[in-house]
This record gives sequence, C-alpha cells and structure tokens, in this order.
Amino acid sequence: MSAQPLRLLLVEDSDDDATLLLRELRRSGYDVSHSRVETREGLERALSAGTWDAVIADYALPQFDGLSAFALVRQRGLDVPFLIVSGKIGEDVAVAAMKAGVHDFVLKDRLGRLGPAVARELREAELRAERRTMQEQLMLSDRLASLGMLAASVAHELNNPLASVMMNLEFGLSNVEAEGGSQETQQALREAFSCAGLIRDIIRDIKIFSRPEGQNFGPTDVHRVLDSALRMAHNQLFHRAQLVKDYGEIPSAHGSEARLGQVLLNLIINAAHAIPEGYRDAHEIRVVTRRVGEWVRVEIHDTGAGVPPELRERIFEPFFTTKPVGVGTGLGLSICRRLVTEMSGGIGVDSEPGQGSTFWIQLRVAQEQDLVQESKPREPRKKLGVLVLDDEAAVGKALGRLLGTRHQVITFERAQDALAHVTSGHRFDAILCDLMMPEMSGSQFHQELERLAPEQAQRVIFMTGGAFTEETRAFLSTARNPCMDKPLDIQRLLSMLELLPAVGSSQEVPWFESTA
Repeated sequence: MSAQPLRLLLVEDSDDDATLLLRELRRSGYDVSHSRVETREGLERALSAGTWDAVIADYALPQFDGLSAFALVRQRGLDVPFLIVSGKIGEDVAVAAMKAGVHDFVLKDRLGRLGPAVARELREAELRAERRTMQEQLMLSDRLASLGMLAASVAHELNNPLASVMMNLEFGLSNVEAEGGSQETQQALREAFSCAGLIRDIIRDIKIFSRPEGQNFGPTDVHRVLDSALRMAHNQLFHRAQLVKDYGEIPSAHGSEARLGQVLLNLIINAAHAIPEGYRDAHEIRVVTRRVGEWVRVEIHDTGAGVPPELRERIFEPFFTTKPVGVGTGLGLSICRRLVTEMSGGIGVDSEPGQGSTFWIQLRVAQEQDLVQESKPREPRKKLGVLVLDDEAAVGKALGRLLGTRHQVITFERAQDALAHVTSGHRFDAILCDLMMPEMSGSQFHQELERLAPEQAQRVIFMTGGAFTEETRAFLSTARNPCMDKPLDIQRLLSMLELLPAVGSSQEVPWFESTA
C-alpha cells in the first residue's frame, strides 16, 4: 500500500526530537514533507507560505511555546489538526491545552501513539470540512430562496401597473389608427408600447429565475428559457464573444422553467468567463438545440481555454473551481448537476485544452399526456359577457376599456361584490380573475363559485403578476382553468374568448375538454 502524503509543519527546536517524530510518522505509513520552525516569526512565515495537513509543536521552546503556536494558527482561521508533543506535561497543562482546543498531546517517550493520533485527527478535520460545506450550501440555498422571493415580489408589484400601461397604450394606439391620427403620434405610441414590451420581457425573465417552485415538473419551452437566460447574461457576453443561436426543431421538454433557467444561465456565464475580455471578434459562444431520440439536448459551445481531462469530472464537485480566488464559489456546476438530476436529465462536458469546451444538458421529451391539447379555432364571436375581477383598479379599467370595443365588460375590485353579482342571477361567458387579492384570493373566489354557480366556475380565466402563496401553488397544480401571466397577451386572450361556447350551451368549456 502506498504511503499517504502528509504536509507537516513542525514547531520544534531539537534536531534529534524532530528526527524521531518524522521517523515515527513514516513508520506509521505517511510520506512526510515538512518544514521546521522554532520561533513565532518563523511560524507566521510558514503559515503564509503554504497549506498544511497537520501542525505538531513542542510544548516548550526557548523563544516560543506550543499554546502560543496554537493560538496563532487559530488566529489565522485555520482548521488544521494541531498536536502537542512534549517530554513532560503535567495534568493541569494537558487540561489547559485541551480546553484551548488543541486536538491531542503525545509524550515523547510514547511516540507509538503519534501515528494513530494524527490519522484520527485528519479524519476529524475531513468530517468538519464536510459539515462546513453542507452548512455553506444550506446558507447559500437560503440566500437564493430569499432573493428569489424578493425578486418574485418585485416582479409582481411591477406587473400590475405595467399591465395597465400596456393595455392603455394598445387601446390608445388602436383608436389613433382608426381615427387617422398623425403618423408621428402613431409612431410615438408604437415606440412606447415596444419599450413597455421590453420591460415586460425583463420582468418575465426575473420571474423565470426567481419563481419558488416545488417539484412540479411539466412541459417546458426550452427556447423561451434559453432566450431569457441569454438576455440576463447579455452584459457578460457582449465584450467577450459573438453569440450564435443554432436552434433546431425541438418539442417541449419535461422539466421546470425556474430550474432550467438557473442551469442555463450558469452555463452561459461560465462560457463567457472562459474567454478573456476584449477579443470579441476572435471568439464565439454558440448555443445549439436539437432532438436526440427521446431527449431534448442543449449545448453551450465556447472558444475559451478548455478543461484539462483530469478536471472534467471534478468541476462538478462542490467548492471545486478553476476561477481565481474571489471570482467563483465552486458551487455553480454542482448545483447545475443537482437541478438537472432532479429533472431526470443529464449534464456533461466535452473539452480539449486550448480548443474550448462544450457543456451540454439533456432532458426527456415531455410526454403527450402532459401537453395541453389545443382546440380548433371557431368563427369569431362578438359581444360576449365578460366579468373582470382585479383589486388593482387601473388594471381592471384598462382591461375593460380594451375588451369593451368587442365585448360587454363589467369590472369589480372586490371578490365579494363579483360573487354577489353572479349569485343574483347574472351569467357570463368568461370571468377574468386575478389570483392574488387581499380580502379573498382568486382560488377562494373560484371555490365559492363552484359552490354557488358551478357552471360559471368553469369559465374562469386566472391572471397573475407572478407572486404565489403555498395555497395558490397547490390550487394551480390541480385547477383545470387556464392561467395567464400579466401583462396579458391580448391576442391570446381574445382567441381564448372566441373559443368559448355560449352560456347555457351543452358544449364543454375548451380547457375542460382535455381532462374530461
């Protein structure tokens, strides 16, 4: 059996004693490389010069002592096995040493204990390091979860006023065009609507990367998530490489937008960091998607430095990083592997030093039963009865104003008022309901509708700005009604309304057909 390497820092003033210690450690199976110091200054230089597997110190030296040496090691924040070896040590001194935190002490006339003591303390140090790693991962996960909740909350607060802005702009633009307003006014409104759309995309990207999801996996639009990740990483990419998108024809994948977004963003930023700044025209990052049998495959190619063969598996280990100190934590790729594994997928890297790298992930194609079946378009119908329920008055008014050009719309800000209107006998072709409301949530409103007017509950279309409670997430996982993100895609909403059967018809509501 080969000897175990041991980098030893020896605090000892006696050549003979040092020789005995080293001989005993080598007899115990260690391949020792060591440095010997005798003074405080020497110890400080040695601690600064390298890393050590263990420190062994004599208790008493002419200009120094073992406890002072231990205090200096602790002062540096180093968790390295520290043993005191002494010719004589009283019980009170031994107790004081152990209370101070010294890991063990060995008498010089009993050096047979030294090898086993070092082996034990090395194992204990390894266990402590593993525990710290786990604690740091938990702390990082907690911080990420907190940031995600904060980002989702901010996105929700922005989405409501943005929804009103976009719907009012669309309403104003359609009126100006219909009335033959000046070309300059029309262009100004189009530019404002386009800029609002960019804000909407940014908020949508934030929602993708911050949404606190459970283990609810389903059909995921890989290209949509990729585009969001590329937008988020734009500043990292722009000065380093030219971006090439080589998207193939791929189906939806089985996964989660939030998890996939986190993985892809990390891989894209890693690809950027593999390329030096300032040579954009000489480098390329190519994003490739394709279908491979029953898998959807995403590849991130870069023309960076590459990964040596001996490191290709290690880069996925926690806290291993090839980046400079202070640049990376070494957690990114290990978290990516965990997230991809949770989605029943695979992740890997193909690389040659000096020729760049290709990081790839594979996710299973979404099963047919997971996909919502689209109903065939029907002839457009006008003047549907539509109830809009949203506690944000500006959103309700804007939506009523926009839909009111085609349909009969009534808006409410309080769920109780909307319920009273329905229970008094009024019936609607569609009910647009916000999910997050202060007095009664959208899910609670729907439950009351199911009890009081079940046929109306089937016609609810939920709207959300992005914030979810645990109760709401659980409700959405089982609800058969559709849910639209704010700001609403008005054309999609109009198409959904046109598919609705008339009130009182024996036809199923479209979104109930696939689960009937």
